[in-house]
Amino acid sequence: MSSGLWQDIKNHPLALVIAVLAHGLLIVLLSINLSSSEVHAPKRNPQSTIKAVVVDAKTVEQEIARLKRAEQKKQQQQLAEQKKLKREQERVKKQLAAEKKKLAELKKKKAAEKKRQAQLKKQAELKKKREAERKKKLAAEKKRQQELKKKREAERKRKLAEEAERKRREAEARRKKAEQELQRKLAEEERLEREAREAAARQKMLDSLRAQYVRQIRQKVERNWLRPAGMASAGECEVLVTQNRLGDVLDVRLTSCQNDAAYRRSIERAVRKAAPLPSPPDPAVFEKTIHFVFRPPS
Repeated sequence: MSSGLWQDIKNHPLALVIAVLAHGLLIVLLSINLSSSEVHAPKRNPQSTIKAVVVDAKTVEQEIARLKRAEQKKQQQQLAEQKKLKREQERVKKQLAAEKKKLAELKKKKAAEKKRQAQLKKQAELKKKREAERKKKLAAEKKRQQELKKKREAERKRKLAEEAERKRREAEARRKKAEQELQRKLAEEERLEREAREAAARQKMLDSLRAQYVRQIRQKVERNWLRPAGMASAGECEVLVTQNRLGDVLDVRLTSCQNDAAYRRSIERAVRKAAPLPSPPDPAVFEKTIHFVFRPPS
């Protein structure tokens, strides 16, 4: 309760002063009345007393007026202070708002800067990572190129070795082929020589058989020849006989024969009478046309 009274006194100091002055005036008046009724003091001039009281009242009124003016002035000052305080508060509020806005912008800038720094860091890390990947790729490519170079060199050496081996094999094959060809030629020459010898032997045999065959035909014709009557002498005649496989005489011609017609007809009759002609001792010596020289027996 005392705190509430003290708060009222602080809020209204003019009222306190007026109350104090009023109580003081009342005490003075009471003191005058008591002294006049109980104590016989020396007589004083009543006008001076009234005058003093009036002066005091006037002083009180003046004091009250002064206090009122002071209170008004104080209230005006307080109002001005309040307005000033309010303006200051508004200014501070605006300043705080501006500072808050500035702080928010600064915070935003810091966040943006932080984000930018994070992006720069991320970009740097990405660049570093890319650089590491590039170096890794370069190292891998270098290693791959080295391996490829080694592989190519190995492949080149292998091809050279294969080429050398191929050439060696080809040379060996050519040598063997040449040897085989030489052996084949030697064998072929030997075969040809053998066949030539055999052919010559066979031809000799066939010639002998053919001569024997022609001789048998000629002898048979001569055995069937009858000398024409009245012919004193006869010369040789070349005879061409055409026959078939059965020995049948198909045609008879005489060449280089200077004798008369009767002699030539006798030879033709002898050839046809000798049919069928003797068979060849070997089918290989058969000839469709037989040529021999007719010599009449003596």
